[in-house]
Amino acid sequence: MIKFTAKGLVSLFVTGLALLLTPIKSDAQVNMKTLVQVAKSCQKEASSIKYYQKMGIVVDINTNNYIQKEKNQLIEKCIFSRYHYSLVVSKFPWLNSSGQIMAGYPGSVIVASLVLRLEGGKTPIYVLNCLYNQNASSQQCSQIKNFMGYDQELRCSYPDRCTTLRNQLILNLYEVHVCPSCVVAHNEASGSQIEILTVFIKWFTKLDKQKARELSSILDDDNKADNLRNLIKNESELAKNKYRQTRKRVEMQEQERRR
Repeated sequence: MIKFTAKGLVSLFVTGLALLLTPIKSDAQVNMKTLVQVAKSCQKEASSIKYYQKMGIVVDINTNNYIQKEKNQLIEKCIFSRYHYSLVVSKFPWLNSSGQIMAGYPGSVIVASLVLRLEGGKTPIYVLNCLYNQNASSQQCSQIKNFMGYDQELRCSYPDRCTTLRNQLILNLYEVHVCPSCVVAHNEASGSQIEILTVFIKWFTKLDKQKARELSSILDDDNKADNLRNLIKNESELAKNKYRQTRKRVEMQEQERRR
């Protein structure tokens, strides 16, 4: 997954370290190698104040308390997101080298976030109509633009008005867990969803026809594409749950050992 190359990462939690040292049997529905990799990175970063500050997020005392209180939930959300991203990229290996829609914002992240946000949608978003129309302000793009990142400011510096919103974005925003540099690029681009969509359309139209067709197979509104998106989300949920179960088992073993 995509992340900052920062020095001095936070030490692993005791339970996280135990998880990585505890033998984990193979699971037919979860890629355990990928799960261990994302769990290790998420344990280091998801509850690290420095991780969020690198994105320009204001970490006031309330947000700091929130991060420490919800660290297990943040780690699990991070694991789900990074596992999900890894699955999408594994379906389309060329995505990793497909270039950026803008500096610091790989096209692969937009694709993966759309795969998640379109999952289970009962109302057609007409992503392909928008992409082939090539006009982010057109009627064909009126729905998809709402899926382009976020329109709230993560660097908001008014605690009374912004802390709750910021905390929810820290927990739920896909890009926060998968691509910190995307958050920086988004904020530097003024956070305009139209602007993000415009550069994504330009990126998509530069793909060769075969690659565009491949992405169409997962971004379409038909049942086949929705089923594929569901499969990816469901496996990511299983990976998150596998981590949770293992963490709880390790915690119980540690409690028994101390008695």
